[in-house]
Amino acid sequence: MVADERSRGQVILIGAITLAFIILGIVVVFNGVLYTETLSSGPSSQSATDATVTELEIEQGVACVLERGDKDLTGNITAFNTAYRNATAESTATAVNISVDDADPDLSSTNITITYDSNGLSYEQERMIEADDCLTEGP
Repeated sequence: MVADERSRGQVILIGAITLAFIILGIVVVFNGVLYTETLSSGPSSQSATDATVTELEIEQGVACVLERGDKDLTGNITAFNTAYRNATAESTATAVNISVDDADPDLSSTNITITYDSNGLSYEQERMIEADDCLTEGP
């Protein structure tokens, strides 16, 4: 009779350890699923940063086009728009369009419209760009 009770205790102990491992495995899998879900929703905060960088790049580029002082401002900004799209097409999933609204006759400033469209963010913004915003000297 004593031998039977001892073997019964070992079976209960093995069952409890097995149940503990099963619960631990479920917790690890559930934690992994939550971590993956958190990572998949993360890039939405990155799109605002990308939009800011894009705006600064466009402002700098258009200002340098103004600094050069070529009379065909609309054509040059259109060429810059095409070059900017080609340069960023491989690295970002963003569509950017730059259009000239109003150009100052002495080429010191211009109003442009920036249309930004990505998965997480879309907007249209008008900006006043001045030739003095160019960080490099033109010819």
